Amino acid sequence: MKIISVYFSLLFVLLSASSCIEHEVIPPPTNTLDLNATFVGYVNGTQVEFTQNVLNYKGYSDKYMAIYASPLLSKMLFISEMKSLTDQRAIRLTFGSLDWDASANSTPTLTMFNDFHTSSSGINLPFQDWANLIDVANTVDGVQIEYTDQAGLVWISRASDPGQVAKFTVIDQATDKTGDYSLFEVTFSCKVWRYNVQTQLDESLNISNGKLRAWFKL
Repeated sequence: MKIISVYFSLLFVLLSASSCIEHEVIPPPTNTLDLNATFVGYVNGTQVEFTQNVLNYKGYSDKYMAIYASPLLSKMLFISEMKSLTDQRAIRLTFGSLDWDASANSTPTLTMFNDFHTSSSGINLPFQDWANLIDVANTVDGVQIEYTDQAGLVWISRASDPGQVAKFTVIDQATDKTGDYSLFEVTFSCKVWRYNVQTQLDESLNISNGKLRAWFKL
């Protein structure tokens, strides 16, 4: 009996010790997309390049919605931009418009979002003038380019310029914990304009062989 008592005493000690061991908690893997933006192009013949996390450049995504009562279709414009907190220069792309019936869905569905970008991939897109949301109501699909120079002056493309081109390629469409994304590359060449209040004349810059790799977010 003494031997059995000692055995159970040792077993109790071992079980007590094992219960004090803290087990490592391994969190489940997170689904996060690798969102990296880059831009390269020639502005009046000088190469300009922005790279994610270099000189504090980062990619950003935004969107504008113009809601109309049915039977008019509501419209969504997608914004993608590269800018820095320490460098004035920036590139901004506006793309749209995705049309949908807001009486059926308050915002476009993921299927609408994916289909809209896929259908615009691989074709030459026209340029549009989107000075503000009022312009969205009567517009057709297209793009607008804004370039901010080293002095912080903003230059904007115009729909009326001949010979300008923009072509999208959808790289991936995916969802992570932060939202739904359409990753793309767009190549473009165009003029961008600003009005000089001192000379009271329009001035332009020529952007050639521009390539922006970034994303849109629903």
